[in-house]
Amino acid sequence: MFNHKEVDIAVLGAGAVGLTAALALADRQIDYVLLDQEQPKNSHSYALALHPETLELFDSLDLAESILEKAFQIQKVSVYESDQKKATLDYSMLPLKYPFLAVIGQSELEQILINSLSRKSHKPLWNHRVRFIEDNDDSLKISVDRLIEGMTGYAMAHFEKEIDKTFEYKANYLIGADGYESTARRMIAADFQEISKAADYAVFEFSTTDDLPKEMRIIIQGDKTHVYWPLSDSRCRWSFQIESGSVPAHLLERDYHQVHLGDYKDSLLDEKHLYEFLSNNAPWFNGTIQNLSWRTLVRFERRLVNTFGKGRIWLAGDAAHTTPQASVLSMNVGIREAIDLANRLASAQTDLERREALEKYNQNYKDEWRYLFDLDHHISAADKAAHWLLTHRSSLIGNIPATGETLTELLAQIHLFDAA
Repeated sequence: MFNHKEVDIAVLGAGAVGLTAALALADRQIDYVLLDQEQPKNSHSYALALHPETLELFDSLDLAESILEKAFQIQKVSVYESDQKKATLDYSMLPLKYPFLAVIGQSELEQILINSLSRKSHKPLWNHRVRFIEDNDDSLKISVDRLIEGMTGYAMAHFEKEIDKTFEYKANYLIGADGYESTARRMIAADFQEISKAADYAVFEFSTTDDLPKEMRIIIQGDKTHVYWPLSDSRCRWSFQIESGSVPAHLLERDYHQVHLGDYKDSLLDEKHLYEFLSNNAPWFNGTIQNLSWRTLVRFERRLVNTFGKGRIWLAGDAAHTTPQASVLSMNVGIREAIDLANRLASAQTDLERREALEKYNQNYKDEWRYLFDLDHHISAADKAAHWLLTHRSSLIGNIPATGETLTELLAQIHLFDAA
């Protein structure tokens, strides 16, 4: 029947991670389908920077040049206590092809990925919602609703999604890149463990006529961690940690992967509070506030699955982990996970080889995330200045935008070492 389709790999979620998985599968000539229950959004997002290793991965997909045309490059990350600089991580000193962070909005990155897929004669299937997934011994059965907008109401009409048609896909494997509310994760009953207490933030974006520091800054004030990102020569983003529980839960954005401008009325988001946040936590900032284009309240969580997959369903990106905002770890490592999954599925010759490769994928990333979250407290200080940094371990570890050897070399710059 026409409504029954067969593919090798189904990919759920057409965000940055799912789109990257699709591109890697397309390059390996693997038959796949990419499903997303939403339309692409031209909106603000919290993920906004690519690590040097991620740029190298995109270089292998012939996308680095397109990304860098849109990105703002920064070479340093500094750690502050109020107006006192405590440490600086200098990416320009690293022996890498791209020794910097590339600041680019997630929506801009996703559009580049969509355009690349289009040039390869592939496209995501938008407005396709997975109803259920059945993992059989020899394949997956995936029921998918194609959605259309229907108008409801009489005196006050509004649009809601309606089911236009239901399809059944038969797939050998599924890559779940479907974010925080992951259907794929629920299907394998993976425990999404909270690693540490969630943190609430007031986030602002604005322009200024004054010169902006050309570095990302992590500002530690007692038990709070604030973050500054330059977005261009004249625009910046600030995230100020606020007291947990000081904001009603319904006002906190939970879908922090794609965030829309809204009419936010909470007093913490007015310009008076913004000036107070700046004065109290970043007295070195003397710029003006102009064109305040975005302000929102958000809760950032630090979570990790107990398994990256089971059977024929495997996870990547925010479906498997969420991280503090400063590091942009979840998206960057998620992009690497997506390419790794695609390559493992493409390289194996038999179903048994695929299953063995996927089990290694599971163990590799469980180990890496334990390291990134410092769950074994493996980092030690070489001197007094570095010891101060370790006394603020919860503010620093997990907030540095780096992984692997790059992270090791950056930590060594500030006399922090792996004691394992």
